[in-house]
Amino acid sequence: MKITHIGAKNCVTGSCHLIQAAAVNLLVDCGIAQGHDPVLPFDQWPVPPAAVDYLFLTHAHIDHTGRVPDLIDAGFAGEILCTHATKALLSPMLRDAMSFSDRSDTAVRAMEARIDDLSWGFELYDVFTLKNNITFTLKNAGHILGSCFIQFSFPGAPGSTPTRVTFSGDLGCRHTPILPDPDLPD
Repeated sequence: MKITHIGAKNCVTGSCHLIQAAAVNLLVDCGIAQGHDPVLPFDQWPVPPAAVDYLFLTHAHIDHTGRVPDLIDAGFAGEILCTHATKALLSPMLRDAMSFSDRSDTAVRAMEARIDDLSWGFELYDVFTLKNNITFTLKNAGHILGSCFIQFSFPGAPGSTPTRVTFSGDLGCRHTPILPDPDLPD
C-alpha cells in the first residue's frame, strides 16, 4: 500500500490524497487550493487521472471538491463516491466553483451532467465492496450536512488481518445545536 498526499500537504486547502493498494487507485477528495497553498499539476501525479478508479468525497466544500471538473477534463472516468447529501450539494457547489473559470454556461451544464452520471450517494454505516475486495464504510464527520469520514479495509494475504485506513476530511465539533456529533472511528 502506498499513500500520497497530493494536496493539503503541510497546508489547509486543496485536499487530495491517493491510496494505491490491491491494484486499485483510490483518491480521497480533489479540492481547490486557496491563497498560497501549492497545487500539484495532474501531469506530476503518481498516476494519471485516467488511472484513478474511485474518487471519494468527504464533503462538498470546494477545498475538497473544486478540482473535480478539472480532474474529469484530465481523463478521470471512474466513480465518484460520497454520501447522498454530498451528492445533492455537489452540483451547486461546483457550479459556483466553475463560475470562476472560463467555461461557458453550456460547458458548465455539460460538466454538471457528467459529474451527476459519475457520482453515487451512499448511506452512512453500511459496508460496501469495491474491486479486489476492498471495503469501505462512511461515518458521520459532523462538519456540514453530508460530511463523512471513510474507513477502508484492504485485504491482505490469506489468513492475515486486513489493513484498515481512515480518512477524515474535516471533523465537526461535539455538542453543536444543529449538526450531530461526529462519530468515533472503530
